[in-house]
Amino acid sequence: MKKIVFASDQLPAGIADHARFALWRDIYASLYGDAQISRLEDRPFASRSEFSQIGDVGIVQCAGTFERYVRTARHAAKDTRGDFLIGFLRSGPGMSVVQRGRERKLAPGDVTLYSNSEAYESRTNDDHVSHGLCIPRARLLERVANADDLVIAPLDPAQPAVRHLARYLDFLLASDEVADDPPLGERIGETLLDLVALALGSNADVAEVARSRGLRAARIHDIVADINARFADQALSPQAVALRLGVSPRYVQDLLQETGISFTERVTELRLQKARLMLASPQHDRLKVSDIAFACGFGNVSYFNQRFRRRFGVAPRQYRGGGRSV
Repeated sequence: MKKIVFASDQLPAGIADHARFALWRDIYASLYGDAQISRLEDRPFASRSEFSQIGDVGIVQCAGTFERYVRTARHAAKDTRGDFLIGFLRSGPGMSVVQRGRERKLAPGDVTLYSNSEAYESRTNDDHVSHGLCIPRARLLERVANADDLVIAPLDPAQPAVRHLARYLDFLLASDEVADDPPLGERIGETLLDLVALALGSNADVAEVARSRGLRAARIHDIVADINARFADQALSPQAVALRLGVSPRYVQDLLQETGISFTERVTELRLQKARLMLASPQHDRLKVSDIAFACGFGNVSYFNQRFRRRFGVAPRQYRGGGRSV
């Protein structure tokens, strides 16, 4: 997933702040479209914008010291795509947004659907960070026929589909190589569209398809993230993961099987890789092999030795003593 990044720190240094902002605004308009933008005058100007295209969906991340952003009807008329935007306010003191004559006061965590082809205004009095998904109009209307009626309407951030969509977006924003090949990008884009359809509420047929794809993909992501965070805990089990995520242990096992790697295989590989790194690090030279085994989540040293030898071709002591090139 290739990112286009435009940040104020890419501008020439040594020029006055108002001149830096004016230059930034001109470049921003050429990249993302014209708008009326004013900055917070009581602090140095700073901004960072990122855009990625994955399948049919655009992913946006924006942070900066902006006070007001306005797209007039004239500005919007130049946007021939007519995309929808789902905006996530991530941090800041709050924001006021206006579209279709309706105003909403947003707090961090709020999620809203906007239309990029219509006039829009936002105001804030402090730094903020926002994320967004740009969705082609036709693709969203395929799944949510009444999407136009939902513009500027709030989405419940506690709703499971909205929560999963936000988590999946965070995962994609943190990844630099999620979709380097087109087929994978298309698949991830379809997952995003399915989750958006569920978040907005689609008809029964579309919801059934979306639920079978989008929510399962999001659940898999949550399960893998939980395992990655806790694999060194000897008490980790499908039951423990299921309890934290509010699903059944069988569901956890079934979803992991869909990835081609079982729960046990995934956890064991993570533990072995951590043990390999610890054995190779001078920082842990004073630790016994058994101490490293326990620290990585293995409860039995003999089992650890057996699995390590099978995975890397040498015993842990040999690896520490000179087999580190394995």
